[in-house]
Amino acid sequence: MTSKTVTVDKPVYPVVYRDRAFISRTLVMRDGRQLQVSKHHVEALDSEALSFLDRHPDLERLME
Repeated sequence: MTSKTVTVDKPVYPVVYRDRAFISRTLVMRDGRQLQVSKHHVEALDSEALSFLDRHPDLERLME
């Protein structure tokens, strides 16, 4: 039996974004969930938040 390496194309959470417009604010998702921007940063902790933040024009994903 041979061992194969399997890569999963899923993000490792949290994914951090930089808010280019505000130092702090509250972002409200469609389901009513709130994401807090603090010191220009906000985190995505799941795929729904990741999708929401990826589409936001004021945010840029930070690379590790």
